[in-house]
Amino acid sequence: MSKNQNPRHPKGTLTTLGAVGTHLRNPWVSAWWSAALPGFGHLLISNHFKGFVLMLWEFIVNRQAHINSAILLSFTGRFQEAREIVDHRWLLLYAAVYVYAIWDSYSETIEQNKYYILAEREDSPIVPAKFTALEVGYAKKRKPLLAIMWSLLTPGLGHLYTKKIAEGFVILTWTIVFAYLSHVCEAIEFSLFGDFDKARSVVDYDWLLFIPSIYGYSAYASYAGLVELNKYYEAEQARYLKQNYMDSEYTMPM
Repeated sequence: MSKNQNPRHPKGTLTTLGAVGTHLRNPWVSAWWSAALPGFGHLLISNHFKGFVLMLWEFIVNRQAHINSAILLSFTGRFQEAREIVDHRWLLLYAAVYVYAIWDSYSETIEQNKYYILAEREDSPIVPAKFTALEVGYAKKRKPLLAIMWSLLTPGLGHLYTKKIAEGFVILTWTIVFAYLSHVCEAIEFSLFGDFDKARSVVDYDWLLFIPSIYGYSAYASYAGLVELNKYYEAEQARYLKQNYMDSEYTMPM
């Protein structure tokens, strides 16, 4: 058993802004979330800064090019209207960065998987707690289904439950922005009173079509992240017990 407390390849740690760690991931899942919305694939692998920048780029360029409205028109068979509504000056800027986000999240996931294998071979320790003036962070087992429930109630709350503070507040902020700019709350209110024509007329589809992606990502990422955090907690407990309570001459059964 390795006694190294300053490993070359640490598995993860707790910071003021939440838990950060690495584990084996499917690179195609990262690529898929980048295709759903650039930036999500990078957030999934904890490349937060790059993910936040790509998300901001997506919201600005998508809005200026009217891509979401064109997608909606295409789904309803109105292809000529879709072509007319798109601003091609912005659309041509969109394509290259969109493809880059998919490729980069895929390749970064492969590199993180290699790093995780090295950390496993090194038997790196996991920092179980972090106390600062801003936040109290400690490893504990939490319920993944609760993360999904909070995420479906409002995207971002599931991440706050799993102690991913920075990502949670960014997703929560964008959810509020999308709900306000798309007028979805007004549309829901009109729909509850049966005034569906009024509900359709108030909605801004350029902003509305961001909401399904952010709901889906928030639920998936908070659930998957919490499952891995629970594994970290169990691994840290097992490592501590082996180092401090197991007989040094005991041979683990194969």
